[in-house]
Amino acid sequence: MESQTVEYKSDIPTKHKLFKAEIVAFLNTNNGTIFLGVDDDGTFLPEKVDQYKQWESWISDWIHSAFSVPVQKFVTLEVSAQNFAIHIKQGDKPPYYYKDGEGFNSKGIYIRNGSSKRRATDDEVRRMLKAQVANEFESELSNIQESLTFHYLQDKLLDNNIVFDPKGLRLQNVDNQYNNGALLLSDQSPRVTKIAVVDGLDMSADLLAKKTFSGSLIKQVDMTLEYISLLNDTKVSFTGAAARVENESYPSKAIREAVINAYAHRDYSLSADIKIEFFDDRLEIFSAGGLPDGLSVADIKEGISAQRNPNIIHVLDKINYIENFATGIRRILASYKGFHKEPMFIVTPNQFKVVLYNRNYALVDDDIQSWGNNKLKTNLSDAEQLELGFTVNQDHNLFDDSCVTELEKRLDSKDEKIIKLLRLNEEMSRKEIESYLEEAQTTVYNRLKRLIELKIINKRGQSRSTVYYMKANESK
Repeated sequence: MESQTVEYKSDIPTKHKLFKAEIVAFLNTNNGTIFLGVDDDGTFLPEKVDQYKQWESWISDWIHSAFSVPVQKFVTLEVSAQNFAIHIKQGDKPPYYYKDGEGFNSKGIYIRNGSSKRRATDDEVRRMLKAQVANEFESELSNIQESLTFHYLQDKLLDNNIVFDPKGLRLQNVDNQYNNGALLLSDQSPRVTKIAVVDGLDMSADLLAKKTFSGSLIKQVDMTLEYISLLNDTKVSFTGAAARVENESYPSKAIREAVINAYAHRDYSLSADIKIEFFDDRLEIFSAGGLPDGLSVADIKEGISAQRNPNIIHVLDKINYIENFATGIRRILASYKGFHKEPMFIVTPNQFKVVLYNRNYALVDDDIQSWGNNKLKTNLSDAEQLELGFTVNQDHNLFDDSCVTELEKRLDSKDEKIIKLLRLNEEMSRKEIESYLEEAQTTVYNRLKRLIELKIINKRGQSRSTVYYMKANESK
C-alpha cells in the first residue's frame, strides 16, 4: 500500500521529469522507497523485468547529473530478479529540484504529501532555504575575530580537566579563524536570554520581575538555571504514614533538559532571543526556529533526533551539560509521569516552545478550602493533625517554622506579594514596591515595617536610598 514512505510505479513515464519529481519529493521531505515494475498494489509485474537494465542506467546517470546537486549519497538502488527498489534518504540541504535548463528551477521543487507528491509552495521553499541557512550558520566564519575572549568557557573546561583548544572544540578552522559557534560561546556573544515572572495566568497580570542574562551561552545557561531554581518552590507534606514528601513545582530534571535544549538546538541565524516566562500555573520556554531536518513532535518523543548546532553540542557534551544521546524530550516526559498534565511541545516554522506545568498549582484550591481549619490546626501538633486527617504543609522557601503561626495571623495577600517580589528581585525601593501594590504610601510603609518586625525582610540605606531585601539574602 502506498504511503508517506512508499511509492509504486509500473514503469518510468515517457516524460522523465515526472519520475525525477518523485525522487525530489522524498529528498525534500522524508526517507522513502520507490518500487518500480509493480502495479498499484505493489504486485510484481514479470513483463517489466526486461527493462531493469535500462532503468538502472537512467537512474544511475540522473543521481549524478539530473538534480540541483549530485545525490548519490542519498539514493541507492536495490535490483534483483524480481525487485527494483530505489531507496531515498531525506537530503540534508533542501530544497532539491530536478534540472530544467540552467539555474534555479522552482517548478522542479516537490515534497511528499501522504501517498503522493505535490509541488512545494513559495512559503515552503522559503522555509527550506531558511533552514539551510540555520543549519550552516554555526560553522560559518564569524565577523568578529580579534576581540573574542573565552574566560567563562575556559573555566568550565578546566573544571572538567580539559585544556581550551579552539580547533579541537571545532571553534576554529585550519587558518585559525573563529566560526559563529565560537562567537556564541565567547564572552562577547550577541545573543541574550530574557526571563519574565508574571503574577497570574497571562500577560494581563502584573509583571513581578524581568531579567536579562548575557555573555557566553554557557554562562547564560548557568544563570538561567540558577534563577529558575529560586522560583521553583517545593511543597513539603507528611502523609498518614508519617513519611516526608517533597514535591517541586517543576521537576529539576525537566527544567534542566528543556533549558539546555533551548540553547543547543535553537536557530541562531534568527535574531530572536531565548525567552522564558513564569506564570502561576506553568513555565514557558521559547527558542527561535522550528525543528531541524523536517522532524515532528512525534519523532522527538520517540527519540529521533537531528543536530542543528553540532559544534555547540560538541562543547556542551565536553563539559558534561548534555549526554548527546537524544534523550532530553523523553526525560522531560518521564519526569512528569503520574501528573495529570503532560508537558507540551509547540512547533511553528520559526519557534519551538516547551510548556512545563506547575505540579503544585493543582493544590491551590485544596489549600483555600482548608484555610478555615487553620485556627484548629494551630493548636494541634503535627501528629495530632495527621491523626485527624489533616495534611501538614510547609513552605521553607518563604518562612521558617518559628513564624508560621504569627504569619497566619498577620499576613495577607499583599504582604505575600511583597515577599515574592523581594525573592525575585533581590532588593527593591519602597517606590518600586508601591508600583505593584496600588496602595497608599503609608500603607505600604506599614507593611514593610511589619515584615521587618517579623524578621522576614530587612532594609539598608537611608531616606531615598533605602532598599528592602529578604533576610535570607543578608549574606549577599
